[in-house]
Amino acid sequence: MTENTEYRRIIAEKLQKPVPLTVYDSVGSTNDLIRAAAEQGAPAGTVIAAREQTAGRGRQGRRFFSPPGTGLYLSMLLKPQGTPEQILSVTPMAAVAAAQAIAHCTGRQAAVKWVNDLLLDGKKICGILAESQYAGGKPEPDYVILGIGINLLEPPGGFPAELREIAGAVYPEDADPEAAFCDLCAALIDALAGQYETLPQRGYLAEYKARLCVLNRRILVCENGTERPAVAIDTDDDLRLLVRYPDGTEQWRATGEIRIRLTDNS
Repeated sequence: MTENTEYRRIIAEKLQKPVPLTVYDSVGSTNDLIRAAAEQGAPAGTVIAAREQTAGRGRQGRRFFSPPGTGLYLSMLLKPQGTPEQILSVTPMAAVAAAQAIAHCTGRQAAVKWVNDLLLDGKKICGILAESQYAGGKPEPDYVILGIGINLLEPPGGFPAELREIAGAVYPEDADPEAAFCDLCAALIDALAGQYETLPQRGYLAEYKARLCVLNRRILVCENGTERPAVAIDTDDDLRLLVRYPDGTEQWRATGEIRIRLTDNS
């Protein structure tokens, strides 16, 4: 595990405010490194970023594709106050921050696929995973680890066959990998810091809803190994999704209960 001090210097010079930052060329998982740092007393706002993960993971323990040199894998240590339900706001907040950072660096406007994936041209370019650590029966977490993975460039030879139709990249193939990594890393840290300041007031909410791309579209509601067709109708301030099934019944569904897949191209 090699620290990249040159990238750290370049990113630090771009930041609006300094943060405790470490940058690596390759790690197992940035979330795991942040967890270890948190247990050793690292302050809120600590960031670990990497150009490659060999053991990255997504929601529900799924493997997260993290090849070398073409992605940005970043974890930030947060210590928010609030109930477990309020802590769930961290992931949509991060989706907005990532979309803002991408727009700042490239001018491209990413859409949000409920609840926290980002899409460009209908393909996933960003995944987010927040992991909370509770101890002593307290209602508030000791800390939250916020992990974000962004596809900066297509890997050499393209994405694996199983991802080719669903995965995309933020930058064109002729972009400078170093500049892409450093620019977007700095912009993402700044955007996260700005959004985090207004987390209790849910300052992210209006932009999140504006970027949401699933409403009035056909979806599959995935739950307990089954898939049920539906149409996404609405979302509320708690980011529950109102779905309408073919028999006309409607149901509010929460993140953590289900995941969804888009089934149309409109």
